[in-house]
This record gives sequence, structure tokens and C-alpha cells, in this order.
Amino acid sequence: MCPADGSSLVRARELAAADHDPMVGRTLEGRYTIIARLGSGSMGTVYRAKQHAMGREVAIKILRGDRAIDDTAKARFMREARANSLLASPNTVTVFDFGQSESGEFYLAMELLEGESLGQRLTRVGRLPIPVAVDAARQALRSLSEAHAKGIIHRDLKPDNLFFARMMTSAAGSASGDAHEEIVKVLDFGIAKLIRDADEPMGVVETQAGTVFGTPRYMSPEQAQGKPLDPRTDLYSLGVIVYQMLTGRPPFTDNDAVVVMARHIKSVPKRPNEVAPEANVPKELEDVVMRALSKDPTDRQASADVFAGELLAALEAQGATTSGVRASITNAAGIRVPDSMRPPAISLPPAPAPKRTLGGLPLPLVVAALPVIVLVAAAGVYLGLRSGKPTTPVVGPRVEVTTAATDEPATAEPKTTIELPEADETPTVTPDSLPRAQPVPTASPRAPHGRGGRPPKGAAGAKPTSNAPAQPSSTSNYGVFE
Repeated sequence: MCPADGSSLVRARELAAADHDPMVGRTLEGRYTIIARLGSGSMGTVYRAKQHAMGREVAIKILRGDRAIDDTAKARFMREARANSLLASPNTVTVFDFGQSESGEFYLAMELLEGESLGQRLTRVGRLPIPVAVDAARQALRSLSEAHAKGIIHRDLKPDNLFFARMMTSAAGSASGDAHEEIVKVLDFGIAKLIRDADEPMGVVETQAGTVFGTPRYMSPEQAQGKPLDPRTDLYSLGVIVYQMLTGRPPFTDNDAVVVMARHIKSVPKRPNEVAPEANVPKELEDVVMRALSKDPTDRQASADVFAGELLAALEAQGATTSGVRASITNAAGIRVPDSMRPPAISLPPAPAPKRTLGGLPLPLVVAALPVIVLVAAAGVYLGLRSGKPTTPVVGPRVEVTTAATDEPATAEPKTTIELPEADETPTVTPDSLPRAQPVPTASPRAPHGRGGRPPKGAAGAKPTSNAPAQPSSTSNYGVFE
């Protein structure tokens, strides 16, 4: 046990078995010397080894002897190991080498990780805080996204295959200049299945025994029925893991593997808040997990990227609830967030129509008052005319007015000048004071032209004289202003 935090480092029974392990101390193909035994699983045993050419320590996984007898299993192991070596995600354990030793053992050489598996951590702490659980799941989904894009499905996701690796990073603030951070690594891709391979039905006995076909507690319904698999089977298994990280237990806890598989096929699990109300799992996150646990693969998230985006959206929605501000659904990785997880649109009342005004007054009021204004103005003009008050002339400069019967001014008559008053004087004008033009006699006996039979007004300022020359009959009957 670790003296610092009490976590399990090496199981006692494995340590006892390692004392009698014949592989310890052996050298594989002259390149790897096995130093110690780290653990064992259904497919093989993992050892700490020294890689001589590189001068580093690695983890060597050796296929179990009973598995290596079957030629079909050996061919599958080599083919899938070759495909796994192409995965480069930082959240996938790195495979350096694979092959068969001179004594016939099939092995995988992988990076040696320091830390603990998710299974060990859940055993130690029960359940994880919501942000830690969501972050761990999203890191695992990055690994699955790359694997699925390259045609590989894991088929055996479980807490023991998610590893919290302590990686050394440079930190300027630390005393030694070094610091550690945890990165989630997905293990055991070496036992995955290539999607393009012909799907083979799996036997229930093999599944119960915990072979490469999966672990019953984390198995998808289609996997439990031996149906063809696609990447969404990994999403179901990861949904079970997220459920356990949030509540402290998987959805189905029966001891019988057959009963557990039957529940995965037919039973709907309880919502996380029903299992662990003290965890206060937000409804948005519950919805994401329950969607991943759908019996029908078509009802689950379409891909690992979509699953990761929904987890991020649910976590941001929880932050908005606690802070009182609705968080924006964005993420730096550029993962498309589906519309179903976005906040509902805020419905605003329709904007009022702009009011039409004229001079600051409502236009309808102006239109209604216009006839009244016209009538009042007309009445004012009419009353002003009836009153007979003289009209104030326009004050202007000195004006000279002449009278002429023709286009030329009369030479025998001097010009008459009218002095206009200054601006501050009020002139008085009477009809008698206005000058009149001399009517021109014509040969016609008809009355002179003009309104009311009166002679037309001549040019202002001309006085009638007897010395004025007679005008020809072809000219106009009345004078004009020039």
C-alpha cells in the first residue's frame, strides 16, 4: 500500500504468485528483460521489463498460454496489435512493439504507466466529483474517437481499463522545477476488434469467462446477445462507467453474469439521482448518461465526439445553474454540440411598430385637425376682408412709376415719385390719393373694357392732362404699369 494515500500498489496474491513466476528474469528475443510482475488479466499477464536498445523501462503483456494454442486467436492477436500500434492519441496507451518470442510467447511492449486505474480509485473513494468524472469520460472519448475513425472498437471498456497516469510536466512555480498531472489512458486496445473484419457471434460461456468479448457488468445489449457490433457499443460501456463514477455503483449489480446480461438487454436502469440523491447529479447530465444507456444503438449518441460534446454542455449547464448565468455552449476542441443540448431560446415580445409623427405630434391627430385648421384660416381671411381695414404695404426702397399708353414712356408728362414711409411708420392710403391713368378714347362706341363698366386703372402716379397726345386706335384701351 502507498504510505502517502493508501492506494493499492501491488495485490498481495499477485506478489506471492510473482515469487514463483517463471517469466521473471527471462529475456525475450534478446531485447526485453523481465524485471517484475505487475498484474494479470483474462488475456495475459503484464510485466515490468527493461528495453536494452532504448535504455528504458516498458510494460510487457504476454498472451496467456491457453490462448496462444488457437491459431485463429494468434492471428487475431497479431492483426489487432498491428492496428493498435497505429493509434497515437495521448489518451491511448502507446504500443512500442509486438511479436512472438523464440519460445513461442506472443507479447506487446507498451509504455510503462505510473498511477492507478479507475477501478482502484472507485474502490478507494466510492464515487468521483462531477467535474472529475466528466473530464475523465471526455478524455477516454478522445481515445475512442481516434480508434473508431481507424475502424477499431474496444469491446472491453471497464474501470480497470481506464488508467489515471501520473505524468511529469515542467512547472516554473515548483521548488524542483517538476510537477505531475493526471492523464486518463485507455488500456487493452490489443484485444480490440477491427470493424471491417467479419463479425462472429460470441458464445455466452466465453463472455462469462471474461474473454476479449467483454465484461458482463459493462456490456452493451447487442454485445450480450452476440449481435454484430459497431462503435456505439463502446459508448454504452462508457455510459455505464460514467454512471458508476457519478453514483458509486454500476446500473446492475447482480452477482450472476447471466442475470446482469439479461438486465442490460431488457431492464431500464434507475436514474442516477434515484440511486444516489446525495450526489446531486444535474438533470442535463442525467439525460446524457441515460441516452448513452439506450437499448437501441440508434437512440444513443452517434459518435464519441457527440458524446463528449453533450457531456461538456451538461457540465456548463450545471455551472450556469450554480452561478446564475447561463453558460455558452462552446468548447476549444471544436466538438459540435447538438441542438438538443443547447439552452432554450429566449422568447422576446415583438417590438412595437414605430409611431409616425409630424413635428412631434402623432400623424393621425394632425390629419384629423387639418380640416379645422383650414376652416379657421379661411374664416380669418374672410373676416379680415369684411372689416375693410387697409392693408399695410410692403416697406421697400424708393419706387418710380410712369404711365404710358405705348411701350415707351410719355415724354410730355414728368415722372411722379411716391415717397414710401419708413419701417416704423403706419401709412394711410385712400382711394382718392391713388393716381389713375388717362383713358384712351377709341372709335368704337362700346363701353370701355373693364370690370363693372369702369375704366381700367392706369399707372400709378400719372395725372390726366389736356396736353397729352392722342393715341392711335390700334393700341390697348387702358394703360399698363412699367
